[in-house]
Amino acid sequence: MLGIRAADSESLKEIAMSLTIKLEVVTPERPVFSADVAEVQFPTASCGYYGILPGHTPVMTEVGDGLLYYIQEGQKHWLTVFGGFAEVGPERVMVLARESETMDMIDLERAEASRQRALKLLKEAHTEHDMAIAQAKLDASLIRLQAAGHPAGHGF
Repeated sequence: MLGIRAADSESLKEIAMSLTIKLEVVTPERPVFSADVAEVQFPTASCGYYGILPGHTPVMTEVGDGLLYYIQEGQKHWLTVFGGFAEVGPERVMVLARESETMDMIDLERAEASRQRALKLLKEAHTEHDMAIAQAKLDASLIRLQAAGHPAGHGF
């Protein structure tokens, strides 16, 4: 029977670590998420989605509103991000978001009520400013519903 020696075990740990990248998501109020992941994608403010793998070239970019997804142990997971900045390096992605929630933090009833209010505001808006505010509220509620897998958020 073949066994793994201590030196081989350390080599396997190094290989496993090189296949992951540390993802940290924080807001001004709290840390939201921190773990080693295989892949990260997040919305930028102006360039669509940015995909990150271990060993990525260092970069700083503005984060947009939307869903951040990561792959951990072969499973895809989502969380919301609303604005902020991301600092990307070969071994770490740090997202400093204005707001962020994991799927289990999202209150579906509250998000749906927010969607309904935003739709009403959008119908009643008389100025471009009012329309922009209502649209931003609608977009945020749809992102939350999408993260939670609710049909009104159009799923994934």
